[in-house]
Amino acid sequence: MAVDVMLAVFLLLSGILAGVLFTVEMAIVPAVAVLPGERYVQIHRLLDRRFDPLMPRVNKVSLALCALLVIFAGGVWPRVALAVAGLCVVGVAVVSEGWNVKLNRVVDRWDPQAPPDDWQGLRARWAAANRVRTLLAVAGFAAAIAGAALAWG
Repeated sequence: MAVDVMLAVFLLLSGILAGVLFTVEMAIVPAVAVLPGERYVQIHRLLDRRFDPLMPRVNKVSLALCALLVIFAGGVWPRVALAVAGLCVVGVAVVSEGWNVKLNRVVDRWDPQAPPDDWQGLRARWAAANRVRTLLAVAGFAAAIAGAALAWG
């Protein structure tokens, strides 16, 4: 029973993680890609204030649940699928902290009225890192679905 609840919550959280990053990739990244520098800095800061406190928490709780599931879920194949999902969640965290969050802190230091000359390069690097973590999150969600199907099957 406890494993089933943990699995359901893990599915929910990994789905939220994948869904949020997919939405950012498909809707927000293209929208900010056409903004002039001043507006880009303003919008980037507004979005970061909303996503930054929430998404790292979702990621950490998801990873903790996944670690428990890899230990306690029944059967080898559900555990393998859940371990793959967990590795994808770790990948999301590594890309987020190693690239996106660091670039967010750089944008936070910019004067919106006068972004640096190379601001478009940073925007492109942020978008590329986001694409990687989105692919990892979606793959992790798919692996979580597979793990749940195998565990509940």
